[in-house]
Amino acid sequence: MIYTRRSLIQGGLASLALGSLAHAAGKQEGQPARDLSFLVVGDWGDGQSRATASAVAKAMGEIGAQKATSFVISTGDNFYESGVDSTTDTKWQTNFEEIYSAPSLQVPWYAVLGNHDYGGSAKAQIDYSKKSRRWRMPGHYFAESKAFGGSKADFFFLDTQRMKGDTLMEIVLHPDAELQLDWLDRKLSASVAPWKIVVGHHPVFSGGRHGDSTFLGQRLKPILDRHGVSMYLCGHDHHLEALRSERVAYFVSGSGSRSRPPRPHPKSLFASPVPGFLLIELSSTGGTASFFDTDAALVYSQPLAL
Repeated sequence: MIYTRRSLIQGGLASLALGSLAHAAGKQEGQPARDLSFLVVGDWGDGQSRATASAVAKAMGEIGAQKATSFVISTGDNFYESGVDSTTDTKWQTNFEEIYSAPSLQVPWYAVLGNHDYGGSAKAQIDYSKKSRRWRMPGHYFAESKAFGGSKADFFFLDTQRMKGDTLMEIVLHPDAELQLDWLDRKLSASVAPWKIVVGHHPVFSGGRHGDSTFLGQRLKPILDRHGVSMYLCGHDHHLEALRSERVAYFVSGSGSRSRPPRPHPKSLFASPVPGFLLIELSSTGGTASFFDTDAALVYSQPLAL
């Protein structure tokens, strides 16, 4: 097939129009959307697994267009093997901008830092927020609120790598963890949103190779339980998994470019080694969490209760 300059321009305009129509679907101008939908992907920035990352990104673009998703959450390990060196590091183009190029993915990306990101400059990922129109990481931990259809969702993003610590003193005393957990406790106490969602890189519970985090289980989980948090979103382990403990739903979405088979876990409702991502759909009365693979095929779905 021969492509002319005119046909390429027409095709590009058509793609942009489709993306715009998808995001406008079901929304009234100047009014909050009737529901809120967003994608969750983690451990995606692996230049050595570009084919897998590209396949996941393509599927994300398709589901994002179908569901008119408003934003993407990245659960960390954004760049392998050792983060980025600066805001001009070539990985920003090769591992992010060029991979997640679908029109429906040109939305805000709220990202947290993972352990591999600390192999480079964490500050560079924070600073990239100032030059990118979609990358959102204003600090090591931060909060966002989304209003929709007479309801509201409050999001709290944590730096769990800093919580764990790097030096022996940090690992023993966890000074940054105290700051973050106190911040989270106060923010959750003040939140009146029906949906409260916490995001971190490391799992509280997981059937993956890294498994449960004793520290997060002892220090973070009680805060989630006490404040009626709806869900905790994470990555780190390279698979897809849904778990439940008390009234909190735990989702591992860490197979954006790498995948490994999980082991059985007593709190697990579903687990799969396939590369993929998570779709969350919320309304004023309930919601749905759904995992999709590289073919944009549904592999698991469960209801979310308020």
